[in-house]
Amino acid sequence: MVKERVLERTLEDFYAGMDDKRRQLAETLGAGRDDRALEQLVLELHRKLQSHPYPLEWLEKVRRGWETLPEDLSQTPYGRIIMEDAAAKADFWAALLEKTADGITDEVVAAAYSDRLVEAAAGFRGFSAACGDWNAMAAALPGFHRRMGAVRGENPEKEHVQAIVKQCKDDLKKLAAPFTVTQAEHLSDLSAMAPAMLALTALTADFSHRYQAEKARRNALDFSDQEHYAIDLLCQPDGQPTELAQQVAQRYREIMVDEYQDANDVQNCIFSAVSRQEQNLFTVGDVKQSIYRFRLADPTIFLRKYNTYVPAGQAEDGQPRKVLLSKNFRSRQSVLDGCNAIFRSIMSRRMGEMDYGAEEQLYFGAAYYPPHPDTAAEYHFIDVADTEEERFDRAAVEARFVAERIRRMLDEGYAVSGGDGLRRCTPEDFVILMRSPRSRLKAFTAALAARNIPCAADESSDFFATVEIAVVWSLLQIIDNPRQDVPLISVLRSPLFGFMPDRLAAIRALQKDGDYYDALLLDDSADTQDFLRTLESLRAAARDETVDVLLWRIYNTCRCAAVFGAMPGGQARKDNLTAFYTYARQMAGAGKKSLFDFTAYLRTLLENGDAPDLSTRQSAGGVRIMSIHKSKGLEFPIVFLCDLSKRFDPRDVQEPVLVHPQLGLGVECVDRVRSIRYDTVSKTAVALQLQRESKSEEMRILYVAMTRAQEKMIAVDCRKKGRKRVADLAGLAGVPTPPEAVAAGKCLGDWVLLPLLCTAPGAKLCQWADVPTPEQTTEDGGWQVYLWDSPAAMTAAVPQEDAAAPLPEEQPFDPAPLEWVYGHGAATVTPGKVTATQLKGRAIDEEIAEGAPTRRRAVLFEKPLFLRETTGLTAAEKGTAVHAVMQYIDFRTPATPSAVAAEVEKLAQRRLLTAQQAAAVDCAMVARFLASPLAERIRGADKVWREYRFSLLTDAALYDPQAAGEELLLQGVVDCAFETPSGLVVVDFKTDRVTPQQQSQRAEGYRPQLEAYALALGKVLEKDVSEKLLYFFHTNSTVKL
Repeated sequence: MVKERVLERTLEDFYAGMDDKRRQLAETLGAGRDDRALEQLVLELHRKLQSHPYPLEWLEKVRRGWETLPEDLSQTPYGRIIMEDAAAKADFWAALLEKTADGITDEVVAAAYSDRLVEAAAGFRGFSAACGDWNAMAAALPGFHRRMGAVRGENPEKEHVQAIVKQCKDDLKKLAAPFTVTQAEHLSDLSAMAPAMLALTALTADFSHRYQAEKARRNALDFSDQEHYAIDLLCQPDGQPTELAQQVAQRYREIMVDEYQDANDVQNCIFSAVSRQEQNLFTVGDVKQSIYRFRLADPTIFLRKYNTYVPAGQAEDGQPRKVLLSKNFRSRQSVLDGCNAIFRSIMSRRMGEMDYGAEEQLYFGAAYYPPHPDTAAEYHFIDVADTEEERFDRAAVEARFVAERIRRMLDEGYAVSGGDGLRRCTPEDFVILMRSPRSRLKAFTAALAARNIPCAADESSDFFATVEIAVVWSLLQIIDNPRQDVPLISVLRSPLFGFMPDRLAAIRALQKDGDYYDALLLDDSADTQDFLRTLESLRAAARDETVDVLLWRIYNTCRCAAVFGAMPGGQARKDNLTAFYTYARQMAGAGKKSLFDFTAYLRTLLENGDAPDLSTRQSAGGVRIMSIHKSKGLEFPIVFLCDLSKRFDPRDVQEPVLVHPQLGLGVECVDRVRSIRYDTVSKTAVALQLQRESKSEEMRILYVAMTRAQEKMIAVDCRKKGRKRVADLAGLAGVPTPPEAVAAGKCLGDWVLLPLLCTAPGAKLCQWADVPTPEQTTEDGGWQVYLWDSPAAMTAAVPQEDAAAPLPEEQPFDPAPLEWVYGHGAATVTPGKVTATQLKGRAIDEEIAEGAPTRRRAVLFEKPLFLRETTGLTAAEKGTAVHAVMQYIDFRTPATPSAVAAEVEKLAQRRLLTAQQAAAVDCAMVARFLASPLAERIRGADKVWREYRFSLLTDAALYDPQAAGEELLLQGVVDCAFETPSGLVVVDFKTDRVTPQQQSQRAEGYRPQLEAYALALGKVLEKDVSEKLLYFFHTNSTVKL
């Protein structure tokens, strides 16, 4: 890609002009095995610059900030954010500790804890009061300076207080951490990293200039260029419109912008320039549905206007005004009540970036709904606790519950609106919404299928994982560059060319070192040569054809439609191939015409997790499963909110350099002398702000999910260690929920649970967790709360509080059922697949029978080779080497050790033996076999089979006589067989160390294996077996069975 090429040249010049600043950047923030870390830093910073109207000016402002560092943290944005956040948390804990002390009813507990809690609260108050002076706050750090008194025995109130104190102490460690370092040390860290930051801003600016110049040279633009060139044309440096902008503005009477909550500063600047300074600008949006910050949307633009504009009825002429559209015409009253109850409690300016008051809440407007007795919002709390007998998969448990609940609603004919009244619901009326369904899709689709519920899951993310697309994509990559082992082997192994694993291994053996392509060139087999000719013709076409034309040529040359169309789901696979071709044609039209440009671009998207959405799935019938983001703008009669316990992703604040539009850059300090890295005060502040904004966005995502429901909303919160989490949240909950308690939420489910714990329906959860019920609200929002305290207790058909039923009368004990014996017991312990080894044999038989059960045997764990005092082969490994020689050696080789040694050396050169195996072969022993009568018989045979693999369905009596009549699959590998006039002779080579006296008894142990071989060969080759022979190398003798 152009961008990567420009960056590569920029970094080459960066290293060529190495100075102290650049060296520090390369050795700290850019350290690694290659340039990738530094490349990613520059690219990410450049990407985020594009949301600013004047990117290089913003970068220059950041550079000046690092060039002139402050002398007092209290006067910096970093210091103010950290101090204000710490003060707010201190006030929260002070209030909670005082409330806890006042609420203790047990006199013993009160005597042990109350005064200590009050003292600690006073310390938090004093710390908060010092906000604004870094040194004063550091001197006033709060804590629990007196140990809590002793309360003997179990006491629920004591345990509740201890849980709150523990949470407070844990939060105190984080709160106090920045203040345990002196201001001088913080400033020293910033000063230490300043050279690297100056080098980073200079490098990014240099790259930006070069990238713009290269695009100009190519007459190319990207979307960001169009926006910024528009700003250059429409806006003067002081922000005023240019003459051109004024001319453009006169063309339009009104300018209307929809989804304004997702605008950024660049777009807003353009809107302002062409709208007569916003005098005729009409914007529409709901900031509570702004969920695209990851695409650089900035909801604060909308919020600034929302908070400063006056209501339309109070505005004077020409004054900016707002019109509130608060009536909801999508959902039933019960859905709106449930949503309002949650967000009135948790959303605030501190956590959510806006208050959820009377103007913000939803009002019922869908008066067209017919009456319905069962539309209340439901919250199902499922505690998944593992037991000694069983371990539970949380996703599977949740999926099973949801599937059973949907099955029940379908079977009972739950009614939804339709036509002029109500109708029975169908699977198409349901949607399952999750934050990110990809990892849960398999569990949910399986659970629905098990209950005969059709499912229309969104599988677009798996498009490039389908066989047909994965193969074609690999083929494109090796046409561009065949020296890529993984794509090359994928294509060879694919249905298009059909190379088997043994065949691929044999090719690799031709040249062990180097690329697989080099080994392929050495193979003169017909199938290999056919493949190479096809590949070369496609590579020749790629030099002249655009990528879309080339792709169509691939489809025709390799018969892709016929091959993949014959597989299960053939039509869908052909649709996928068509969609991929359409995408290639679009990319060719967008400038990525060559195969190199196309593959480089697509590879980058796939590596970054930004795979294009090329799903060809039509909106098939059934329950839909989709992400909350994809549901935005849609509506569904019945909505299941699932995977609510999925934790928020902290990775956004774990990068070494963080970027914030207002705060600039936050960076880690890398101490090259001590080889440690830690956050500077700049990164701590930026991380705090980014986390607050990220959680505000997560809250808006929850709002979008809840407002998709038209008639019924069902939230399912499946937890491990659910009792502890309820206890922890109950100690923080309040009416409304304090912002700091909301900030402590680790997942969407916590935010639903916090308000519900303060309602009468949610009190049962506190009782179950054995903690005091928090302050209660007089409203419940219409929520029905259900508790399932174990997967075994889940009966979606009957809520837990109604599940009790009278016990049946005790019946007299009847022992007959316990004495009953199943008539086919032998079949229950007989495997469906066995190997000859299980009858008695070798490990190679097991290699071709993956999945066949093995009989238990003692296992001696050997040291790996590098830990052994001697690294020679074990007896078993030497036996494997001898068998390999017997598979490949020419039986006409002279029966002398030197001749055998020469043959073994040839096998090693062909990579059929390793050097260590070749050295371990007893050539004299093999020579004795070649001189034996058995070898003479083999040489005189008309037909010889060596290492003959077989699979055969046979009677299970071979494995267990009691299982006669059942079938099993017998698999194995025959060492050698040859044909004589009287029939087949089966030979098995043995390297056991036996004496002549022992060999007859040892041979009897191998009889079942030889009989299995004889049975298999007789049926597979349709010839009689006349002899079964064992050849023991150590005694140079043949035993006939």
